[in-house]
Amino acid sequence: MKPVNRVLLAFQGWEDRKNELQPMLRNGMGDERTLLKLQLEYLQQANHRLNGTVRPDERPFMALMTNSLARLERQLYPNLLQRIWMRLKDRFIDGPAYTQNIARQRESNMEDLKQQLRDKGLGSVVGKLEHHLNPDHKQVCLPLDCQLTENRRLNYDLWFEKDVYGNFQWVRLDGSLMEKDQQTRSYEFELKDWPGLKSNQAWSLLEGRALKQNYIDATGHENQRWVELGEQGVRHYATEHPFDVATAIAAMPQITRNREELIRYLENGQQVPTHWKHEGQFQNISVQADPANNNLKLFDAKGKPITAEQLSQRAKQRAVIKKPEMPAQRLRKGVKNGHHY
Repeated sequence: MKPVNRVLLAFQGWEDRKNELQPMLRNGMGDERTLLKLQLEYLQQANHRLNGTVRPDERPFMALMTNSLARLERQLYPNLLQRIWMRLKDRFIDGPAYTQNIARQRESNMEDLKQQLRDKGLGSVVGKLEHHLNPDHKQVCLPLDCQLTENRRLNYDLWFEKDVYGNFQWVRLDGSLMEKDQQTRSYEFELKDWPGLKSNQAWSLLEGRALKQNYIDATGHENQRWVELGEQGVRHYATEHPFDVATAIAAMPQITRNREELIRYLENGQQVPTHWKHEGQFQNISVQADPANNNLKLFDAKGKPITAEQLSQRAKQRAVIKKPEMPAQRLRKGVKNGHHY
């Protein structure tokens, strides 16, 4: 992919800012000289950010920036001595101070974002985060593709936006499941609405599994509720009558896995491999939470849905097949003490 021209981005950035300022200027809250000063400061800061890092393809455009800075200086400071002083001040005082402040701010911003990514289970992308989040951009999308099987793929798009302080904030996680290059399900997770959402939980939701979600209720307190993605979008389950995984597991003592571990995995939205033990027979199964029916979903070794009754019936059939037959007693004929035996 061709790298973006940062010089042109800087000019476009000023045009965007000028458009934001126009209503204030029309209302008499500024004049032409104020606008010129703001433009000069904006382009000077862009020049400092680019200084020493300009690529060969950007150099011709830097000539345009140099000419623009010189023209603005002449307009604002017609006096040559004043213009020279302002230029020296920018080069040796204002410029270095701005560069150092921006470097500290960006380093802190990147470390905060990297920790967020690690906490969400996306630590694999933190290494080159600085290269992807161009400081001249207002919004950046970072794609991440994960191959699940030969024909299935999970795609994530991580969206970052600059706040009013110039720091990037991770605002959205877009996820989509692909089957043979055809999208089967997708969703845009606004992270402010999904506090604590991890990448594996987003995957579980895209797979159609329910999980226990942390959220902020109407009173401003943190609470939990079951949630899943359906054909009609997000489905939340009422907190007044919450689905209790522990109760559902207790009703199925044939499931052999550690109870606390199983509860944790199911509430996290995972499909958990385990065993079904009945009449001494073990069957490979998988389990996932089913808050819609206040129960657990069971799947056999081939991943097909199955009921507890069907599993128990299979166990009985296997027990009968494997039950050893008692050998028939051989009758022995003879006479002992005058009696037949």
